Amino acid sequence: MTAVLLPWQAARAEAHRQGVRLTADLAASGPGFGSDPLRLDLAAAIGRTLVGDLVAPGDVPGHDGAAMDGWAVAGDGPWTLGAGIVAGAVPSTETLAAGHARPITTGAPVPPGTTAVVRSEDAAVDADGRLVRHTPSDRRHVRPAGEEVARHSTLFPAGTVLTPPRAALAAASGVDDVLVAPAPTARVAVLGDEIVGAGVPRPGQVRDVFTHTLPTVLRAFGADPVAAERVSDDADATARVLDGAQERIVVTTGGTAGSSTDHVRGALARIGAELLIDRVAVRPGRPMLLARRGATVYLCLPGNPMAAMVGAVLLGGPLVAGVLGRAPEPTGSVRLAVDVPNERPGDLVLAYRDTPGGAVPAAYQTSAMLRGLADADGLMVVGSGGRVAGEAVPPVRLPWTR
Repeated sequence: MTAVLLPWQAARAEAHRQGVRLTADLAASGPGFGSDPLRLDLAAAIGRTLVGDLVAPGDVPGHDGAAMDGWAVAGDGPWTLGAGIVAGAVPSTETLAAGHARPITTGAPVPPGTTAVVRSEDAAVDADGRLVRHTPSDRRHVRPAGEEVARHSTLFPAGTVLTPPRAALAAASGVDDVLVAPAPTARVAVLGDEIVGAGVPRPGQVRDVFTHTLPTVLRAFGADPVAAERVSDDADATARVLDGAQERIVVTTGGTAGSSTDHVRGALARIGAELLIDRVAVRPGRPMLLARRGATVYLCLPGNPMAAMVGAVLLGGPLVAGVLGRAPEPTGSVRLAVDVPNERPGDLVLAYRDTPGGAVPAAYQTSAMLRGLADADGLMVVGSGGRVAGEAVPPVRLPWTR
């Protein structure tokens, strides 16, 4: 494709498409190329992405069961009492005759012929040993077999993230293990001679804020970050780290603009990578790039902290989702509590806080600042010309605020 400056929505769609394409190409290459599904037990699969639809092997519940503690009854009362039934008991094959009742606990299988379960608080045993209802009710209080899940029905479609409640439902229906997509490996390379790893930077230096944070962001998206390193501002060093990476995703920071120390574009061309996205029409974050060579996609972000984080969130999430077979995350809307000007071309990305009156831009945010993002509830995108209080703008969720 011809690289063009893309609107942010189109850039997100393209990043997702390229993730899907990468996985499809690897799968077509045959086993051993990092796209083979993994079979994991439910505990190990939580947080992973399903490959293929997950079908229920059994009904939930697996039998007609009592929804309350009380008595299984047949016909109208008063009822003659029989033996009790507890949860875990083998379902009875003996039909409960009209005018009879059996004590029962929640979840226990009701015997054939049961017309209702009378709650323990709605009836009592009289002096003659018969069960007598004292509180009228039309509710049956019986959960029919398959009420929640029908056997052989689809629990969750392919591309679904297996959350703890979903894993619990799968277990309830009899699932023991599932096929999940392998987490794509990722590498982070932080470019820049001015970056130091510890202490208070001297004038002209800045602290490394990425090697310990971007891997966590990538992990939150579903990737498997295996390495993070700092690289000097050198054309050969930049090309060497890009060329030598074996991971599915390489994320770099710095070196994407046009100064004499910005070597990323030249390094990508030098190693034969195809440039897929060349800048996005947002600020901060405009000089972000997406490229691919073989089995590796390169997400190249600006060096300023806020700009890099914006790029990681805008494109990193859709890219990893595409690799994993997940659908793109939908974009909703948030209502502004204040006027937000934007007098320059292109979209303005702002960290915002939720308030009772709507979204309010956080303080302390420029491409070089992180303070506004540190306590933000999300990012919002304000189009050219700005928006006024009461209008809605699209938000982008931050992966660490799940």
